[in-house]
Amino acid sequence: MDARRFSIQALLWLEVLALAVSVLHFAFAPGSVHRPMLAALALALLASMTILVRMLPLRSRPPGRQQWIEIALLTLSITMLAAATGALYSALLTLYLVPLVGIALAFGRWWQVPLLALAIALLCVGLGALTPDLEVLAPEFAVLLLSAVAPGAGVAVVLAVLIARMQTAERHIDDLAATDAMTGLLNLRAFEQVLQQKHREAERLGQPYTLVAVDIDNLAQVNEVIGYDAGNEVLMAVAAAIGRSIRSSDVAARFGGDEFMVLLMDAQAETGAAIAQRIRNNVYHSAVSVANRLIRVNVSVGCATYPDDHLQAKELMILADQRMQRDADLRRPVSA
Repeated sequence: MDARRFSIQALLWLEVLALAVSVLHFAFAPGSVHRPMLAALALALLASMTILVRMLPLRSRPPGRQQWIEIALLTLSITMLAAATGALYSALLTLYLVPLVGIALAFGRWWQVPLLALAIALLCVGLGALTPDLEVLAPEFAVLLLSAVAPGAGVAVVLAVLIARMQTAERHIDDLAATDAMTGLLNLRAFEQVLQQKHREAERLGQPYTLVAVDIDNLAQVNEVIGYDAGNEVLMAVAAAIGRSIRSSDVAARFGGDEFMVLLMDAQAETGAAIAQRIRNNVYHSAVSVANRLIRVNVSVGCATYPDDHLQAKELMILADQRMQRDADLRRPVSA
């Protein structure tokens, strides 16, 4: 969302820059305007686009579509301004850099820049036909076309590649910050954010969900007797068993230590109980072999369902954990 907001703001400032350069050009070089009515129409289009696209129903469109509309109107405005001020000899041809940079900022895909550059080149062919004493098939036209499009396209391609790499690095950093390094599941902070978002959706749509708390039995004993490497193997085996037991729409997290939490979307209590039992069975059948020893793992589970058990997400987590503790107490062997 931050990147999308930045691209929208950056495109706005680029449009303001193009408008300012055009106004200054007409203020200090009025003799270069050969078609005043066309120039006035282009300025009006550029000014109204800068303001209205963000205020009228277009604002409700998806951001990507809105930015495509802005870039198309910006390119058209610059073409009209160039046609009014000498066509291919116009000093305002350099403004084609603005939509090329805009598309790089908005989408970060380098292959879209050559597509826009091709469209601009076709518009320049039309401008070439309007340019006095210039043959479209002459070498001079090719030089003018190349100088109008190539520098901006080159800069925009480099910018788009850099933005794409930055976005990839940002996503990688976000993934590292949101996941448990050992199991690859979400960590507590990331899970709570997802849970709050899904809880709001469930409230709005009137859909149930179930939380399943999972705790590994006797992991501390495994660490003490066999070693922490064995304990880590057990943790990864349990995480893998949980992943095999849930659906693609569900979310699993490790809360640290030997405890996990699973969010089962659109799941009534019966569905939650069935998946919790599946987790228990899959964990038990995922025996871990460490140092020529076969470790059979058991887990305790507890479920809490929205809205039957509680209406608050945090309270549901506490309730699921309490029921998991009760399950562990019931299955713990009674000492003589």
